[in-house]
Amino acid sequence: MKNLVEKINKIPLWAVFLLYQILILVRIAVEMQEAMIWIFVMQLFWFDCVLMFFVIGFKYILKLKNSDLPVLFLGGFLTYIPMLYSVLMNHEWHLNFINPTSFKQVAFDMLTLLAVHEYDWPMFPELVLLVLGSFALGFLLSGKVLKSLFAALFSTYTSFFCLGFSWVAVNPDHPSFSHFNSPLPDDITYTLFYVLFFLILTLVAFFREIRAFLTNIFA
Repeated sequence: MKNLVEKINKIPLWAVFLLYQILILVRIAVEMQEAMIWIFVMQLFWFDCVLMFFVIGFKYILKLKNSDLPVLFLGGFLTYIPMLYSVLMNHEWHLNFINPTSFKQVAFDMLTLLAVHEYDWPMFPELVLLVLGSFALGFLLSGKVLKSLFAALFSTYTSFFCLGFSWVAVNPDHPSFSHFNSPLPDDITYTLFYVLFFLILTLVAFFREIRAFLTNIFA
């Protein structure tokens, strides 16, 4: 396993990010079947935001280098699990953002990893494998048990908390924690939100590299 991880990490970071995009685009196409282009873009950046949470966790908690990060693209394969699980369980595909109605409900959904959720329960095996898989990768790359566990929990639960729940919605009929008005169509508004969120997370993840790049330009 360690040899496989080392071989994957020899692939340039930009190349594995491109592979991740392809994996996610296929996943979205299978899930959505027919959707407007903005929905595809929104979903793509949603998954990219999830990836950035793991990049941040691995870089800042495990103190890993960028050359250790390409293996994280394997998480793209895990996104197919809920669909396969739904087929095996003869369950109609019906994933959606979770409406946070109370602190107790949010805490319960996070602690149980949606195992008994009304419609998002097919996410359970994917979330479990995210925790276990990221812990295993962290340990292989760093050799640190406790920090690897913390990085796995941090990455999984922060991305789950920020991206799994419907904290803000444009459509007043959509169940959500809060609502706001937008002059733009709903799908474009959501897309712009996730693009901006992705850029912020990328800035956090690669702050040192971006700062060094800008310093070299303006020095």
